[in-house]
Amino acid sequence: MKRSTIIVWVKLAGLIALLACSELLASGQSNLKTAKELVAKGSFDKAEAILRQTIAVDPKSVDARVLLGTILALQGLRDEAIEQLREAVRLSPNSANVHNEFGTVLSRFVEMKAARQEFEKAVALDPSLAEAHVNLSLMLAQAGELNAAGEHLDRAIEIQGSSPKAAYAHYLRAKIWGSQDQIDRSIVDLQTAVQIRPHYAEAWSELGGMRRLAADNPEAIDALQRAVALKPDAVLAQYRLGQLYLQEGNAPKAVEHLKQALRYAPNDRAILYNLMLALRKTGQLDEAIPIEKRLAEMQHQNDRASEVGFAASGLNSEGIQLEKLGDIRSALAKYRAALDLDPTGYGFRLNYALALCRLGRWQDGIVELREVLQVDPDNADAAKALYIANEQVKTQAEDIRRCP
Repeated sequence: MKRSTIIVWVKLAGLIALLACSELLASGQSNLKTAKELVAKGSFDKAEAILRQTIAVDPKSVDARVLLGTILALQGLRDEAIEQLREAVRLSPNSANVHNEFGTVLSRFVEMKAARQEFEKAVALDPSLAEAHVNLSLMLAQAGELNAAGEHLDRAIEIQGSSPKAAYAHYLRAKIWGSQDQIDRSIVDLQTAVQIRPHYAEAWSELGGMRRLAADNPEAIDALQRAVALKPDAVLAQYRLGQLYLQEGNAPKAVEHLKQALRYAPNDRAILYNLMLALRKTGQLDEAIPIEKRLAEMQHQNDRASEVGFAASGLNSEGIQLEKLGDIRSALAKYRAALDLDPTGYGFRLNYALALCRLGRWQDGIVELREVLQVDPDNADAAKALYIANEQVKTQAEDIRRCP
């Protein structure tokens, strides 16, 4: 074959490869767009299938892995969600957005330390990524580092300007000012939040709360009225408004909003107490007296629970001391006794579950850990222990299968 002919064939092969690559890229982008549309509609299963197919064809598709990991996280599938995001970070280590998404998934599974590290990396890689500043501020606020959290929110606000997304950053900044007793500054940020997003019910509610603390009751009532109009099932806003009307001497309006709050929080003692007062002021004793009796019964139950809780706490403390001495079996008995006294003591249940795991009773431990997480889904210790216990059970099952 002539040399010129070989060159032509080489060029043709390169062109074919380039066209194939372009077609594959276009197909991948189309699949991603379709998957995003399906996620927006809540069709996670269909989106997941498309993304898995995309990754099978192009394992280096960072966007597909990020979106798949996010979908899996939303469905509570911790291990694979983290695996997909970790691989995305490996493929694109200098992408601030990917680190930010990884941090978001980690925080969903209460991996706060690891999430914070990812958000810090995102901010270091791209100081102009406002979302990463907001996410990092949440981690810092949870750790009690309010000044640092405020600084990152200030940076996010500076970046976002007057865009709709800035409303959330102003809202969070106001919450931090409020925690630091900076009421006037909190009000300023909340006013900005509702100016940017006039239908931001949570911000209106918080503005009403801050206005009340500033002794500006007329403005507080106006803000809270806006909050409940936008979101009638907002318990805190309804309660705040009812309490404020009661304070202002408008008992009929107080009854209206306190009853609304009670619909969504039927066992809230603060709501019940204020509603009882409002009903008495309006002369509705037939409704006020049963509430008064109910509050008395709740107080009695609370006193009884305090007595039981004190005894159970003593047993739990004894169990902790026994564990420190290495006597896990005796500690287990103490935790069990504490639980028998107070089955609602999920701190006792967590200690009991961890002791079961330390004794190798993984299946029993898993049952108890799931009980803890059902009531307290953000309990990081329980979540990590459950993951370890499940891995141990899986390993044991594999060992049994390998046995002849």
